[in-house]
Amino acid sequence: MKITKSIKFTKAKLESIKHTDKVQQFFDLSCEGLSLHVQPKPSLTKSYYASWGVKATGPDGKQKTSGRRRYICRFNQKPLDVVKRLINIKLPEWKKLNETSGGQTIETLVKDYISNGAGGYRIKAKGAKLKYKDKTTDHYKQLLECYVLGKTEKQELSDTLNKPYKLAENNYYKKSLPKILLKDISRSDVQIWHQKLEQRPTAANKALAALSIVFEWDSLKLKPMFKGVNPCLRIAKYQETKDKKFIDDYEKVTNIIKYTEEQQWRDPHFLTFYRSLMEEGERIEDHYGLLWKKPINKTDEKECTGWIDFRSKTLFLKDTKNREPAEVELTDEMIIMFQKLQNLVSEENSNASFAVGSKWVFPRPTDPTKHINENSYRVKLRNFHFKMGLTTREYVRGKGKRKVYRYTNHLTLKHLRKTFVTYYGRDKGLEAASFRMRHSSMEVTKNHYYNEKQEDLKTKHSIYKPAANVIDLKKAGNDQE
Repeated sequence: MKITKSIKFTKAKLESIKHTDKVQQFFDLSCEGLSLHVQPKPSLTKSYYASWGVKATGPDGKQKTSGRRRYICRFNQKPLDVVKRLINIKLPEWKKLNETSGGQTIETLVKDYISNGAGGYRIKAKGAKLKYKDKTTDHYKQLLECYVLGKTEKQELSDTLNKPYKLAENNYYKKSLPKILLKDISRSDVQIWHQKLEQRPTAANKALAALSIVFEWDSLKLKPMFKGVNPCLRIAKYQETKDKKFIDDYEKVTNIIKYTEEQQWRDPHFLTFYRSLMEEGERIEDHYGLLWKKPINKTDEKECTGWIDFRSKTLFLKDTKNREPAEVELTDEMIIMFQKLQNLVSEENSNASFAVGSKWVFPRPTDPTKHINENSYRVKLRNFHFKMGLTTREYVRGKGKRKVYRYTNHLTLKHLRKTFVTYYGRDKGLEAASFRMRHSSMEVTKNHYYNEKQEDLKTKHSIYKPAANVIDLKKAGNDQE
């Protein structure tokens, strides 16, 4: 057992302290960090120490403080004033040693990036100096918190990240990436963490890229935590299967078009939103904050993502994926649907009348003063896709009207963009589709959006077979039959 007290240090006071059968620690009230340790009998030793605390966040998220100390000298070996002066000068330096890479972990570095670095300028060697978009910033934070820090409710993923990883027979890797000290981290540690996520190749590659950005960001600081070379470099990534799913049944496409036009009154805002994604092929986020007309004040212009211009039959988008504004041509069918939506909003007791007075084209049903977000149409999309045969379900429990089903969505709203590109490209060509989507190259369109019609790629006859109307050459006199 240890006795701890705080007193004002004077030579006479310290000399009067007697040895007991217990360890005694005395802290100076007039000099931060100075302490005297008195050993129990039969020892007659008294020693000066520098003492301070280090805060750390445990795996449960709670902050804990642990003590640190540094031996100075024996009592009366140096004058008390000299010891105090030494403590005042050296204590900040000793504290700092505990805040460098020697005592910090991957978790500390990642949390520092999330708090202070995320949302800043893009980490890249070439190109203009651009800030990350909010969506990209949020995505990086989610990747780092889930796959690096291990903050997930999925037990299977948590076990994958934290349980020992078998390298060979009777050889297991037991380290947890976020708990590894920065001074000890190596490329092998990152590579094994990446291998643990083998069953999630896309997530593993994205998480590796996000972690690499953290190290690059740290290296650009005046006083980086990590002193070595980025350990994420030259780690081979998994081959990913590109998600190019689209509504490949043209009959279902025509049924959806017919339903959205004829049954628009049933759910005016959702069906118009769904159809606009099919007709324009633009990103989902660009449709959330659409206004009925061009804003007249800067506040509305800053809040919105774009607006409709009925006179020119265009949709103006402020900030598209290539960071440039764009004017998207609206089809006649889409203009008619928007006009019908306006009429339904103004009608009394219609399914769209809740939006009367709202400036948004697609307001939230719960609060028309705000536009929709990624969660607004989640259930409506599931039910609509089930009606159209794009979602399946299986019975779980219950009877009658209390039956509970488990739904499987085979397509989401983002696949409507791929559906548009595929049918637009089949009609007008891949180059036209790439230009229409404002992609940097046709390779981006082909690898991520466009699906070739396999029937058109088949060749029943040789492509070198001469045409039927080729004229036979005259035979020379010496030619034989």
